[in-house]
Amino acid sequence: MCKKIRQNFVFGCLIILATFAPAFPQKQNSIDIPTFLREAKQRSDESLRTMMREQVNYTYKWRKVWREAKKNGETEEKSELYEIFIPKNCRSLKKCRSSWVLLATNGKSLAPEKIEKQRIKAGKQLEKMERKSESLTKATTTAQSNWIRFAYFIFVPSSKERKIIVKIDEQEILEKCDFFAPVIEMINGREMIALSFRPRSDATFGEETKYTPNIEGKVWIDAADKVFVRLAMWEKGKQFESQTSDYLLENAALAYDSTRTKEGFWFFRLGRINGLKNPNLFTEMKGDFSIEHFDHHYFKTEIKAVEINDPAEKKQ
Repeated sequence: MCKKIRQNFVFGCLIILATFAPAFPQKQNSIDIPTFLREAKQRSDESLRTMMREQVNYTYKWRKVWREAKKNGETEEKSELYEIFIPKNCRSLKKCRSSWVLLATNGKSLAPEKIEKQRIKAGKQLEKMERKSESLTKATTTAQSNWIRFAYFIFVPSSKERKIIVKIDEQEILEKCDFFAPVIEMINGREMIALSFRPRSDATFGEETKYTPNIEGKVWIDAADKVFVRLAMWEKGKQFESQTSDYLLENAALAYDSTRTKEGFWFFRLGRINGLKNPNLFTEMKGDFSIEHFDHHYFKTEIKAVEINDPAEKKQ
């Protein structure tokens, strides 16, 4: 009798543990990695074109943060927060300029009257740009493949041109790295196929990605939509306290992340290059630089024709 009670007790404990156990990554051994990556690239290209088409129906917040170490050992942080509005019919941000409303600098919000003044000015800019914006048909064919691309650049004073110091280049990663160890992980309630990767020993890299031979990383692909969602890269051999996707993203030397709106579109969410905590990985990049897009609001509306009766006509 006691033996049966103990067995039931152990069985009950196992049920409880199974119920409350964390969702650990599960191995995915049946996947054909090269075929899966090709499909993910194709789907990501399609997703980018959809994003370019739908972005005019959204407003969102844009935050830039720069952290650097001072001589006294402390870390100085500078930041800017904007609200972004994109002109209608705009499919190429190189051709039509979006309107930016500054909301805060270095964590301090601007006065409401200053923000309102900017919004009035932004509205006038939008009207002007919408009259000059490209047609819908021309723009959808010009979208470039940059679904995982992020860079830190500086302006060269003598030429007033941008010089890219460090960048994440998805095409180079796909072409020059080996992918292995597929696992299933959950991110924000969605199932992802995570693939580890490392650069091939015979691969050569450009000046802007010369850090790549010294890194390893992981990429996450949405299992349902088959699009690249998240990427994290860190120095080879680095040990982490946790292997969860969020932890790796937060502590990686280079990171990229996307967000899926409730309407089903994938947008850029985070790009980060952290030279502050990885001083040996980058030669010219010693700070921690990040850009975030968040708080996407869908505002597309349809205007329907309605009959308006003039009250003066009723008096006649």
